[in-house]
Amino acid sequence: MCRQLITPAEWDLHGGWALGDRIEWSNRACGLASLRMILLAYGQEAPTVTELLKLAVKNEVLTPRGALHAGIASLATELGVPSTAEPVLVEELPARLYEAPLIVSVTEQFPDDGRSGGHLVILRGYEDGPDPTIHFRDPSAWGQRHDSVPLSRLAPSYTGRAITFAPLTNGEFR
Repeated sequence: MCRQLITPAEWDLHGGWALGDRIEWSNRACGLASLRMILLAYGQEAPTVTELLKLAVKNEVLTPRGALHAGIASLATELGVPSTAEPVLVEELPARLYEAPLIVSVTEQFPDDGRSGGHLVILRGYEDGPDPTIHFRDPSAWGQRHDSVPLSRLAPSYTGRAITFAPLTNGEFR
């Protein structure tokens, strides 16, 4: 599991200091940490979050709130994992997870209070049922302690935007 909080050692080793404040960038690195996990799952070389951040800055992928979906998809494709940023209906998520993980935009901790989006996590599988259980990887501190959520809880915080990937050849997300 990759974390979005960049350690001081990684930041210094990979020249992150040239970008400014480590904590400020860490707070916007959920998409890049998720991308790193995707690259690892597909057996690709996975740059550190700091290296991905530098690449994202160079390619103008970042906004004040975080990385653009299309930019992450472009970086993933450039790094060897074919990817597309596209709308995906919440009802379609389990079927899409049958072949490949997704990076989706949700509200951190999946609240059901009407807020949606702003945080990127990986959906990596599901258990079928009346209210399917969605398995996820979340690079935030909260996500280090949580790994599944009912679809009914994910739905209110999901924006309907996803980054989709080519099917996994081994059929499993690590």
